[in-house]
Order: sequence, then structure tokens, then C-alpha cells
Amino acid sequence: MRMLLVVIGLLVSMGAAQAATKFVLSGRPVILYQAGATNPDCTAAGEVVLRVIQEPEHGKVTIRRAGFYPTFPDGNVRSACNRRRVPGVQAVYTSQRGYIGMDTVVIEAFWPAGRAVRFTAPIRVM
Repeated sequence: MRMLLVVIGLLVSMGAAQAATKFVLSGRPVILYQAGATNPDCTAAGEVVLRVIQEPEHGKVTIRRAGFYPTFPDGNVRSACNRRRVPGVQAVYTSQRGYIGMDTVVIEAFWPAGRAVRFTAPIRVM
């Protein structure tokens, strides 16, 4: 029974997220998504894995390890980490040079504790 509840919890947490449209100049990079697993002392609590599920039609996505500033709420024990870079991963989109219009990317993120999210990123290239 416990295993069934864990599986159901993972399936529910894998819901799709729709982001606000990102605006970017043609040929310029833009960060679509960034994440990290952070301990209360701001060290890495494991590795977040990003995977591109749907490639963009008019550009490319690069997944890279990079530090970033998290945005934990004030009541979170990790909120002190908001003032410093923590280890993480980013998905960066760059359109084909000269392309102008809409593009879309779908990314999955997997956290070390088992949480997973599918993220759809609409992009307006100008």
C-alpha cells in the first residue's frame, strides 16, 4: 500500500507546467529553466537532471551546469541561500539567426528525491 502511495505521489508531482512566454532577440540566448537541489547550508543536495522532450523547431536548447540564485520563500530554511549562487542546471534556448516568430520547447526536470516536472516553454523570437 505504501509503495502504491509513493507511485501515485510521483505521478501527481509530474504534472505539466506552462510558463509565461519568454521574449528574446533572434540569435540571442535566453534561460528557459533553471533548477537545483539545495541543502539548508546552500550546498548541492544531489543533481537535478534536465531532459528536452520536444526540441524547438527554430533553434536549439543547451543543458548546462551553472550556479544560479534560488528564490526560496522567507519561511523556508533555505531562504538564506537566495543571496548566493547555488549549484544547479540550466536549459538555454538560442534561435536560428534571423528567425522571427514563435517557438516552443518541452523540458522534463528530475530531482534527486524523486520529484519530476514537465515544463512547456513558449518563446517569442523578435
